[in-house]
Amino acid sequence: MSLRILRLLTAGESHGPMLVSILEGLPAGVPIEITKIDAD
Repeated sequence: MSLRILRLLTAGESHGPMLVSILEGLPAGVPIEITKIDAD
C-alpha cells in the first residue's frame, strides 16, 4: 500500500491581488485545469 502526502505552500497577501502556491507530491501526468485555479 502506498501513502501519498500532498503539501501546499502559499505566499502573498490573503486580501492582496495575487497569491502564489506550490503543490508538492502530485504524481507526474495528473491533468490540472488552470482555468479553474485562476477563476478563484
